[in-house]
Amino acid sequence: MDRQGHVFDVYLANGRPIDIRLDGESLFPTWFKLEFKEGGEVSPKVKGVRLATRFGDQINIHQVQPETPVSSAREAG
Repeated sequence: MDRQGHVFDVYLANGRPIDIRLDGESLFPTWFKLEFKEGGEVSPKVKGVRLATRFGDQINIHQVQPETPVSSAREAG
């Protein structure tokens, strides 16, 4: 299993995804899921890649304004 420490970013506007990025590469629109585990761990799956905070992957969920370009939202943090 590839354990390089992925970074998964989900960008939401009005509660809906407007972009998803795996290691900086936009994969939107595509199927993905996020699971929030009882112990506080987060476990996404996208494009056949399984990630988990317990494996050292970083999962970030960003709330942005609908008119905000995603590139600007990434720069703002």
